[in-house]
Amino acid sequence: MNRWNVFGLEGTDRATKGFFFGTITALAALVCVGLLYPAALETTLNSAFDWVLYRFGWWFMALGVALVAFTFFMAFSRYGRIRIGGEDAEPEFGVFSWIAMVFTVGFGSSIVVWGVGEPISIVTQPPPTSPVPGASIESLALAFMFLHESFPGMAMWYLPFALGFGLMAYTTESDDYRISSMMSVVLDRERYGWLFWLVDLAALIAIVGGLATTLGFTAQQLATILSDVFGAETNLVTYGLFALIGLVFLGDVWLGLHKGIRNAARVTFVLMLVTSGVLLAVGPTLFILNITLDATGIWLNNLPRLALYTAPTSGAQWPQSWTSFWWAWWAAWGLFVGSFVARVSKGRTIRETFVALVAAPTLLTWLQHGIIGGWVLAPGYVGPVSEAFAQNDIPTAVATAITLTPFGTVIGVLLVLIMAGYVLTTLDSAVYMLSAITLGEEEPNARNRAWWGALLTVLGVMTLNLPAFSAMEAFSPVMALPFTLFFVVLMYTTYVTARRYYREEYKEPGERPYFAITRASEESGDDGT
Repeated sequence: MNRWNVFGLEGTDRATKGFFFGTITALAALVCVGLLYPAALETTLNSAFDWVLYRFGWWFMALGVALVAFTFFMAFSRYGRIRIGGEDAEPEFGVFSWIAMVFTVGFGSSIVVWGVGEPISIVTQPPPTSPVPGASIESLALAFMFLHESFPGMAMWYLPFALGFGLMAYTTESDDYRISSMMSVVLDRERYGWLFWLVDLAALIAIVGGLATTLGFTAQQLATILSDVFGAETNLVTYGLFALIGLVFLGDVWLGLHKGIRNAARVTFVLMLVTSGVLLAVGPTLFILNITLDATGIWLNNLPRLALYTAPTSGAQWPQSWTSFWWAWWAAWGLFVGSFVARVSKGRTIRETFVALVAAPTLLTWLQHGIIGGWVLAPGYVGPVSEAFAQNDIPTAVATAITLTPFGTVIGVLLVLIMAGYVLTTLDSAVYMLSAITLGEEEPNARNRAWWGALLTVLGVMTLNLPAFSAMEAFSPVMALPFTLFFVVLMYTTYVTARRYYREEYKEPGERPYFAITRASEESGDDGT
């Protein structure tokens, strides 16, 4: 057998092999450092985290506003009728499967981890000056949670990339499924091939950085729940759980997109709905309902103020540690989620994709965070959970809330199953897109995906050895910062591509066809817009 067959790289060129082994080498090096020198890695990551957010927190906020405006323009202008995959494309998935895949891939276990962690953190360490005078700190904390993980976060970072990748890779039938394909509107690949190669490599590293954050959160949260709630005092149990997830993942790899990823997403989605209902029933129901409504009013009535809150005269970095951190995480995570959403949204219009990726998840995350946030902020819960957070970390706070709740063991089992499901769907979809970007193919082979999955699973296990949960926060901002410039280019290239495609597909009588426009533009030196 050809040695390249083992890695699923048969028939690929040298650049493609470089993508794969370059990223794999960097990932393997990170795993080794994390296993051998966890304290040193923690110090380095935290220092980089502080520097990025202190210097560039404003940039993430400003870029986020521009991306939201661009998203609404694309969805509700005439370009909203453009269908990903072309006008003759048919949806591959039913509405439920489509929404389930988009939702479970787009959020991961952050709904559980940060659904508890952020409100409790804000109550424990409130902003230096309140952006909404008169609001209780509990309602303000939940309002920030809605801002960061409901709206406008998803509209900022997921949809622009999904639309750009969908238009370039599927609608225009370019047969190039790499991230760099979106630069072909402004640059010639033959002339600037080295830059295209660097962009793809940077994209792979940024995606891995976002994945490392979520896998790290999940690994440490699972270990804490198994220890504090179920008395499993050794990491061997968590290692065993990750090994089981890995085996199920390998099975999903061979089942593929339509059976493996789709079914895992559907099961996880149902588990999430069931758990939310059980938690609402056995938790502090009346308080959950009241604080959800109160926080919703604060969130919706003060959306621009909360999104642009920087506390410039306070001398603190509170807003940057929250809003800028979230936008950086979305940016790193959005490269992978956006490309995956584009893949599963073939046959849907831009406007329909807006509903699946922004409107529906906003409603679902609002409900979930209202239930989870109201649960831990309720009288009788907020004190012990805040104390656990102050003395330890977010995973301990989550475990403490579980032990305080009636039928806590049932809640614990459900949350472990949900997080395991999120890990599985995240790995499934992540390796699918990592492999597709690496190989430049719409349907990457199972062998290459298996290699990516095995290495990402090891990365998740490695995070169990990091001495502080906060170290995981550093991956996304550090990896995402250089790639934020790509989002600026992305807005322009997406608009140009949509405009050209619209002229060709929906041209009015007497209007020149697209190819005539581009030929005339090339002769005149214009860009064709």
